Amino acid sequence: MEAVAATAAPTKARDPRALAGELEAFNSLYRPHLEAVYDFAVRIVGERDLATDMVRQTFGLAWRSFPEQGNDVAGRLFTTARVCTLDSLRYRRDRNGKEREGLHFTRIDGHRVPDAAVFDQSLAELVWDAASALPREAYSLLALHVRHDLSPDAIGLDRATAVRLARTREFFDKDVTIRLLATRARHTCGELDILVARDDEHELAQHIRRCKRCRETASRFVSPAAVLGSLATIAPSRSLARELFNRPRRRGVFGIL
Repeated sequence: MEAVAATAAPTKARDPRALAGELEAFNSLYRPHLEAVYDFAVRIVGERDLATDMVRQTFGLAWRSFPEQGNDVAGRLFTTARVCTLDSLRYRRDRNGKEREGLHFTRIDGHRVPDAAVFDQSLAELVWDAASALPREAYSLLALHVRHDLSPDAIGLDRATAVRLARTREFFDKDVTIRLLATRARHTCGELDILVARDDEHELAQHIRRCKRCRETASRFVSPAAVLGSLATIAPSRSLARELFNRPRRRGVFGIL
């Protein structure tokens, strides 16, 4: 939290005991969200160092406005993290998150898998490939909704942005479904097999819309959103958690006093 407090710069001195109580309250409310916020950031920017900087900035801004903002933590934290991470990519050429590090984006967390859902590693990789190919703005909205269970209202989306989110999810679901049919079910339908060989995505999508057999096959696939939501959280370093939330031993609290 030294990094958090260093960004806070309070406008007036605060009683040390009162401040210590605020810090304890802040930690209890915000510490449980660290891993999820870090996962959200690193999946957008594609590298650990930049994600770590964005998480520091996010929690620093949260501390600055604490406790006036109340206990509604998740929506505010993720909204702030989204703004910070997208701003960090604004002037970068690789805005769609070229992966420069060996991050494990496609590990499956068995505790996050919906009941009765069964899928393999290759499906997880296919789903993540489709998600990571989205523009970062679009992916960030999809992730908030699918991976972090935040409604449009919870993250303060206006109507136009909420509609954009719905369209992004629809596009994502269709994209993954087409890929699955092309790779796993092409031989169940003669026309589908021909179109896959032609490699014409437009004709392929049109065929799937009108073909009853392909639609029935697609209905048996696990929801792409469920697979995306089941990918394991990428954890931050332990040093980041200590930096943000452990009380220093020296006199003063978080370097503020």
